[in-house]
Amino acid sequence: MAATANALVNGYPSGRVPRAVRSAQLLGLADELFAERGFHGASMDELARRAGVSKPVIYDHFGSKEQLFATCVRRTGEVLADQVATAVQSESDPRARLRAGSIAYFRFLQQQIRAWVVLFDDEQARDARFAAEAARIRHRQSELMIRLMAETSGTTPDHGGRTQLEAMTLAIAGAYESLSLWWHKHPEVPPEELADWLLDLIWPGLEQLTKRLAASP
Repeated sequence: MAATANALVNGYPSGRVPRAVRSAQLLGLADELFAERGFHGASMDELARRAGVSKPVIYDHFGSKEQLFATCVRRTGEVLADQVATAVQSESDPRARLRAGSIAYFRFLQQQIRAWVVLFDDEQARDARFAAEAARIRHRQSELMIRLMAETSGTTPDHGGRTQLEAMTLAIAGAYESLSLWWHKHPEVPPEELADWLLDLIWPGLEQLTKRLAASP
């Protein structure tokens, strides 16, 4: 991945790399560094070394280590949402759709689990620096599940039962987060098995809620 990120700046004279290209290079390298070492273990000195630039160049692009991490997380959350949505659309049966999305979620996290632990563990979650990015990821997961359940029940995302639906999907997003943190200490469990465990727990309740939505005016 480092080679791919650094390839972005190949062919440009020293000091003449376009700003957008340099930012993309730094983000690619930062993704890898945070995944390797977590937020606290990653240093801007090491990132500068890998990028072949001085630290002031990094701060000029991202302001601080915290802002760089937040940018990486935001971009990662967007990629995760796209992959889960694509997986969900590949199935037609409601339970199979949720399983496919769950497997995509856990497979993606296999490559990002250290950054996820930094973002969602209890100590870091109290840190306002990361709370906004964590909230965006939860909201994106919730919206995807609301759309999935609306399609399953033949209603719309703004159906009258949305309040309950939103509350339940946010609770489920919390279950995914908690299980992801547990998985960090038990990486031997395959993503498919983890997804099946979670579905065994949440699907009966989701199925009943979907039926009530379909039957309500």
